Amino acid sequence: MIKRILNILAISILTIGPARAENLRTLFVNMPDSIMPTLTKSERMDFLDYMDSGMRARVRNKLGGESEMTLLQDNMLSVRTSQSGRLDMVLLGKKGGGNIICIIKTVSARYDDSRLSFYTENWEPVPVKELIEQPRFDDYLTKEALKSDSLDVLKKESILRLQSITASGDTLEFRYTSLDYIGEDADRFKSWFRTDPIIYVWTGKRFKVK
Repeated sequence: MIKRILNILAISILTIGPARAENLRTLFVNMPDSIMPTLTKSERMDFLDYMDSGMRARVRNKLGGESEMTLLQDNMLSVRTSQSGRLDMVLLGKKGGGNIICIIKTVSARYDDSRLSFYTENWEPVPVKELIEQPRFDDYLTKEALKSDSLDVLKKESILRLQSITASGDTLEFRYTSLDYIGEDADRFKSWFRTDPIIYVWTGKRFKVK
């Protein structure tokens, strides 16, 4: 209870104080419910309390299931929103001051499928294309694939194209995750896809390929 009060006071001070870059905790607590609709502001504060106490940070969500914060650092956190969902939140420092908020939502069914979005510190959406040019299908292919006469066959059969996105500090790693959705020829095309991730580095203005 005392830690909850201290968290509330700290967030209030940061919110009403002079203009400054917000910290991760403040932004997470004040996140619009539409971004994480199954969890309330109170439950987000519970996560912080549990993590500060060294306890497992689990809460019941609006769907009656269990959500858990699995990572809390100065500039990044991760929440397992459901059995198949995960949300990662990363603060990216801007040149000139302030932060961009990066949100990665991942659904893990048969394969991971991630979606990327960006916001200002006021939770105003920032168009993704302004900050990153995400990998194209061809970027995941090896030289063997790009030189093959059967490339058009692969592109026609690989209609469903999923990718996973993981964050680490100021970098994002993209991986192609839907090879087996190609069907019977998946083994044939396996060597056509790169196994190493495509890495992007934050420059203070946008992400660029490493």
